[in-house]
Amino acid sequence: MTNILEAIVNIADLPTLTVKDLTFGNNRATNVGDGLEEFIKDIFSGNNDVTNNEVKKSRYQKTFSYEGSKTRPPDLMIRGGDAIEVKKTESLYSELQLNSSHPKAKLFSSSQMINLHCKDCESWIEKDIIYTIGHIPKKSKTLSSLWMIYGSIYAADDSVYTDLKNTITASLESAPGLDFSETNELGRVNFVDPLKITNMRIRGMWLLKPPVKVFDYVYNYNQDLKFQLVAIIPLDKYENFPRDSINKIENHNKKIITISDIDIKNPNNPVKYIKCKLILILIKD
Repeated sequence: MTNILEAIVNIADLPTLTVKDLTFGNNRATNVGDGLEEFIKDIFSGNNDVTNNEVKKSRYQKTFSYEGSKTRPPDLMIRGGDAIEVKKTESLYSELQLNSSHPKAKLFSSSQMINLHCKDCESWIEKDIIYTIGHIPKKSKTLSSLWMIYGSIYAADDSVYTDLKNTITASLESAPGLDFSETNELGRVNFVDPLKITNMRIRGMWLLKPPVKVFDYVYNYNQDLKFQLVAIIPLDKYENFPRDSINKIENHNKKIITISDIDIKNPNNPVKYIKCKLILILIKD
């Protein structure tokens, strides 16, 4: 079974490690976004250097139990492993648009925000989720940085977000003169106009600060580098990966992959810290 350590090693082993090996997609931004998802699929499945479509397809099916929709998380689920959410940004410091899905520390099969195909793709109750955020500068086809951050150190517990949603919904329900319907979103107000032919959906639009801002106290982003991979993995998660994967990344060329111990603020209580591993791949030219 693959994991984030295997994916990082696959990136490090790209031929010559020049930025051209991380170039994909066409000129249109939507296609570049699709290219990023394809790149993430390839590094986790070991398909980076595979050109035979049948071989690629077989590896995808073996590696992933689910490939998601455009509107609901996750984008990918590793069979028996973690979930992956892929985000593309053209501006390094712009907020990440999560739309109606709040940030997630973990992914639960009981969540109302995932679809039936995701719930039934394998036998599972909860999964750790990796946020993979790729920066592709505007009018560029080149991936200049990739952050891989576990939700457990990026997002607070579900109740922090659902309690806010419930508070807003309760306030709308109690508003006089509204024909209110509860939905998976914030709600719906029916019969807005005198003809009673207009309804209004009320949606939450969640925005998340990018990791380059959130984790600037442990990694100082270098604008002069051609490419940088920044992965932050909770120590207890790291130590539970297969020993073969740990040995593979720890015995890799230290000039390409560096690993250090860091402390990350607990998203539920920032005065407490979570021990993590910081893994970097830094390409100068």
